Amino acid sequence: MKLDLSLPAAETATGAVAQPVAPLSAKGADLIARTLVEIGVDTVFCYPGGANLEMLDALSRVSITLVRTEHEQGSVFGAQGYARATGKLGVCLATSGPGATNLVTGIADAASDSVPILAITGNVATHWLGKNAFQEVDIVAITKPVTKLARQVREARDIPAALREAATCALAGRPGPVLVDFPKDIQQARPDQPTDKRFTAPVPAGMSDETAQRIAALLAKSERPVIYAGGGVIASGTSDRLKTLAEALNCPVALTMMGLGAMPDDHPLLLGPLGMHGAYAANVAVNEADLVLALGVRFDDRVIGDPASFARHAKIVHIDVDAAEIGKNKPVTLGVHADLRDAFSGLLAHATRRDVPDWHAYLQNHRAAHPLRAPVAAVSAEDSDAGVLTGVDVIAALAALLPPEAVVTTGVGQHQMWAMQHLRLREPRTFLSSAGFGTMGFGLPAAIGAKVALPDVPVIDIDGDGSLNMSVNELSTCRRYGLGVKVLVINNQWLGMVRQWQDMIYSRNRVASSLADPNAPQGADDGRPYPDFVTIAAGYGVAGARVTRAEELPAALARMLADPSEPYLLDVLVAREDDVYPMIPAGKSYRDVVFGPGQSAGPIAAGAF
Repeated sequence: MKLDLSLPAAETATGAVAQPVAPLSAKGADLIARTLVEIGVDTVFCYPGGANLEMLDALSRVSITLVRTEHEQGSVFGAQGYARATGKLGVCLATSGPGATNLVTGIADAASDSVPILAITGNVATHWLGKNAFQEVDIVAITKPVTKLARQVREARDIPAALREAATCALAGRPGPVLVDFPKDIQQARPDQPTDKRFTAPVPAGMSDETAQRIAALLAKSERPVIYAGGGVIASGTSDRLKTLAEALNCPVALTMMGLGAMPDDHPLLLGPLGMHGAYAANVAVNEADLVLALGVRFDDRVIGDPASFARHAKIVHIDVDAAEIGKNKPVTLGVHADLRDAFSGLLAHATRRDVPDWHAYLQNHRAAHPLRAPVAAVSAEDSDAGVLTGVDVIAALAALLPPEAVVTTGVGQHQMWAMQHLRLREPRTFLSSAGFGTMGFGLPAAIGAKVALPDVPVIDIDGDGSLNMSVNELSTCRRYGLGVKVLVINNQWLGMVRQWQDMIYSRNRVASSLADPNAPQGADDGRPYPDFVTIAAGYGVAGARVTRAEELPAALARMLADPSEPYLLDVLVAREDDVYPMIPAGKSYRDVVFGPGQSAGPIAAGAF
């Protein structure tokens, strides 16, 4: 099905339908539009303003779909959702000044999670630059620290080359965001002979056969091997090779949140996600291994906790396309700067099965003792506590209904961690979440981007009430373009993760974390949360419903998913003070894990392999 994102023809002041504008000679804005088409761009997420109207006018006359969001941050996260779901370049367009600065959070988010996006901004005319003109800002200087490339085009003839270079840069090596800024007079200029050179991205030297044999020798001697794989596997499109390698080696696998979906959730060698709220068995594996094969990861602080104690007895082999990540957070035994597409060929050529039954049994015992995923039956109406839902109940019930190809986005907070833990992810690029930057408000606009890219695939935003509140206006975008995005709100009336940390670290001093109605009588609970998301959705023309009891959930989820073309919001009230477990406190090691209130790892963590 081809998604129809066209809008009704605009009417003029006299009521006559406006006719398409005849093609003009090549102004700078026309060159921008033409070059974007030539490099394969088919969608631009945008918000109009004075400094980008020339570009919007030109883009309206080429084969590019324009998706106008309700805020520039919605545009950049829409571009991210498009890019994360497809691996293609996501593109957003904003005007100068506040329009440009509203993109910055999303650009930094893309940098943190290695997402290829092209941010295009308009600016004031060149003769006004640096003079504090209306809506002028040096967006290039602002974004240089969080982009792979940021530049301003000062000559219209350089437009094609600048865009080609930016697109090549965004997709090459470790993907990431780029920005190109076009002053308004450059958009309006008509260059006689535009330059249009092609760019070839530099390629890492690759992994030599000698290095591949050295890694194979280390694996052959290992008694406790583990593969620690991350977003680089997804970005490089090598998920199938990861599965093949793990099976060839008979080696357990732990995934980062960015790597979820790189192996099917039900694969016997997959231990699950690792890190602060990851599976205990996965954390045990990487910390008690004697060899860690790290593929496309960056040893993030939320994964390794205390660097000194992380995998302290292991030889670490780190393969990554970004040489700057190797040894940055954790010293390694062998660092290999290579694209995983090249590296897997060498690893598989020398892979030898290593049977270490005691190691597998040890990890499976931990997995059985501390399973991450709760049974879906927890939602049963026969359960004595079934009237009160938890976030885990809701996500587990949703997971049982979703096809493998369904794309899930999330906001940031407790619901994000529950989704990471309890979804059943079987395919890459099906879990889109702000991992490294942790940006609240990410979920809904990212879901819009994914749905625009994949109109025939179910797209569900699992969001929290706090996170959704930051981007709920994008329901209007869903309505405007008929995008069948489903929004599932895990509503506990708190900034849940903030409240959890306040309870654990700050003696329950819950400063500014309650989202309940400040004017409600003390102790009142009439089942109507604040804000009323169902009413808000209706104001945007989006259907919705609320669930307050467990027995209502199955039918409500079925109703939400029934019509794939209909945007829909389901607001589910869950237990107000449920926490996310397991949890490794920040800066601590896996031995300090907390499984629940007052429940530490105890003797299990003390008995290392």
